[in-house]
Amino acid sequence: MSPSDDGGGAKTMHPKTIGVVGGLIAGIIIAWLGFAAFLVVALCVLIGWFIAKVYLGEIDLLDTYERFQADRGRRRRD
Repeated sequence: MSPSDDGGGAKTMHPKTIGVVGGLIAGIIIAWLGFAAFLVVALCVLIGWFIAKVYLGEIDLLDTYERFQADRGRRRRD
C-alpha cells in the first residue's frame, strides 16, 4: 500500500500500514534478540516519541509540570 494523499500535498501512511510494519519490526526484534531486548527497544521508541512531541510543541512540559503540582496539592492521604 502506498502513502495516501490528503489533497493538501502532505502524504500520510494509513494507520493499518503503520501497525503492520510496527508489528513486523517488533516480531523480528523478539525473534532475533529476545523479549528483554524488545522491551529495551520499545522503551527507547517511547522516549523518542515523547521527545519528538515536546520538540514539535504538542506537549508543553511546563504546563504539564504545573498541572501535576496543582493536582498534588489537592490529594489527601489518609
